[in-house]
Amino acid sequence: MFKQYTGSQYMAIDIANHFGDGNGMLPISLDKMEFEARIAWVKSNQDKLESLADKAEDKPLYVKSVNHFRKALKGLPTGHTVALDSCASGLQLMSVLTGCESGCYMTGLIDPNKRMDAYSLLTEYMNELLDTNITVPRKDAKQALMVSLYGSMAKPIEIFGKGTPEYKAFYRVLETKCKGAYALLRILLNAWDKTKEYNHWVLPDGYNAYIPVMESITDRVKVEELNYTMSVKTWVNKPMDFGLSICANAIHSVDGYVLRTLVRRVNYNVKQVKKAIGLIEEALLSEYIAPEHIVEEAVMPIHLYIKTGLADIVCIQHIEKIVHQLPHDMLRKLLHTLKIMLQHEPFEVITVHDSFACHANNCNTLRYWYKEILAEIAESTLLNHLLTQIYGEECTFKKINPNLASLIRNSNYGLS
Repeated sequence: MFKQYTGSQYMAIDIANHFGDGNGMLPISLDKMEFEARIAWVKSNQDKLESLADKAEDKPLYVKSVNHFRKALKGLPTGHTVALDSCASGLQLMSVLTGCESGCYMTGLIDPNKRMDAYSLLTEYMNELLDTNITVPRKDAKQALMVSLYGSMAKPIEIFGKGTPEYKAFYRVLETKCKGAYALLRILLNAWDKTKEYNHWVLPDGYNAYIPVMESITDRVKVEELNYTMSVKTWVNKPMDFGLSICANAIHSVDGYVLRTLVRRVNYNVKQVKKAIGLIEEALLSEYIAPEHIVEEAVMPIHLYIKTGLADIVCIQHIEKIVHQLPHDMLRKLLHTLKIMLQHEPFEVITVHDSFACHANNCNTLRYWYKEILAEIAESTLLNHLLTQIYGEECTFKKINPNLASLIRNSNYGLS
């Protein structure tokens, strides 16, 4: 069940997040604990929060959070924003796209009552495979996972050593516990085309990801007047025999899509949404007849919906022109989303990669939409659409488990 909290409770969560483990004061970092435990810690230390500032992992943000918490307890208004981060966003998104239940479990999208730490779990899984006289520290496992899923093969060797028991255990865990992400990694690595000068694909909201292939070239340039020769590095857009960039760019583009979609759903124009609802409801009462000629504004939304199954609300900016040309199933999905949006007043959200910050009173809505968007992606054929564009031929990825959406909708720690 999706749990909700009050604004003051989210401020307590924020305090706990910035306190961390108190620089060794606590056996576990507070931001790795369940929300209730974080709230309880703040409550039990409420009379001495200020005196604990020197022990906080992030003292400036901790002090700021405590000051605003005090104001809120007095009933004074505060514009303080609470930031919630996704749990290992790369692994999380790759697991959602591929329907990997174990990867979703590791990143907080399966068990609704447990705050997962993918990096600690990875470390635990690795150490279970190793002899008792070999122990992998969490920081090493974390560093290796963060870069390896984006294509780095050198970093795990640098950290563990090539062919060592730790190295073998690391990749064994990737193959078994991060099965979807690891399979997708290999697919994206194999997508490199040495004849291309750029890679390009379109996300479900019509956003174009355009990534030129850039090779660094170093030349020696002699300055005659100074009798001095120097090295000059330039970047040239040209095909390369091999590259790793598709892995990171593809997943980061989905990350960006999640970010844009979430912002649109929480910081919306009330009049525009209400007008769109009225037009859509009217159109749904009419008989749908596929038009002979589709207006330009409708071409992309229809195409992307057919390819992905995702009805992105970005299209409501043209709703008057296109409403009678959109398929009824697409209209019903748009209507469902728009009506839920209206249940909460619009608010601003600050996004930094996989960190989302908003006023404490809006955190329930923020968390709701984040998990909902990931659930919609889990139900979609977005990965097929991306791979088809990247490879330049029709691609179909058979999801490991195509029925994860309901579990994701029930989660509580996709953002934490």
